[in-house]
Parts: sequence; structure tokens; C-alpha cells
Amino acid sequence: MKASAEKLRAEADYAEQIARSATAVQKRELYQRLAIHFRQLAGEIEKLMADRTE
Repeated sequence: MKASAEKLRAEADYAEQIARSATAVQKRELYQRLAIHFRQLAGEIEKLMADRTE
């Protein structure tokens, strides 16, 4: 699970990088939304891991 969360965080970083370099507004917004979504998913996985250790 930890590896999945790390991969999602890396994907979010990459999506943000693409969003910053995008010249088209629609493309920039799409990649910004993807980054947010990937970070939310990673956060949910990390929360599940934390809940399991309690």
C-alpha cells in the first residue's frame, strides 16, 4: 500500500509539472485536476494504513 501511495504522489508531481508547462488552458486545468485527484487518493491510502496500525 505504501508503494501505491508513493506512486500516486509521484504521478501528482508529474501532472503538476505538465500543468505548469501547458500552454492550453484546458490542458493545464485537466492536469491540475489530475494532480489534486492523485494526491487525494494517496492521502486516502495513507489514512487507511494509519488506521490499520492503531
